[in-house]
Amino acid sequence: MANPMGQQVPLFACMEIAQEDENGKPVLPLFFELEDAQNAVSQAVSFDGGKAEDFEVVGLNLPEAVSLLTNAKEETTAFQFVPPKSSLEHIRDYLTG
Repeated sequence: MANPMGQQVPLFACMEIAQEDENGKPVLPLFFELEDAQNAVSQAVSFDGGKAEDFEVVGLNLPEAVSLLTNAKEETTAFQFVPPKSSLEHIRDYLTG
């Protein structure tokens, strides 16, 4: 049996798709699944223009995410953890039974 203590949870982020909170401060969405991060990039490109190839999705763990934010050029002040689409679908299916 694997010991869960000390295990790293993979996260995925794209610095170029930070969103603004109610005070206008950037918030970086962190995704638990790569596919969800890539879908968010595609959605951002369709709304704001540009090329998806110009947006880099990076894989990281929580300590790396904190380091990435502290070294960011912009004043990113917060994370927004985005639950996996598959988890939301499972919960919805369970509740609607």
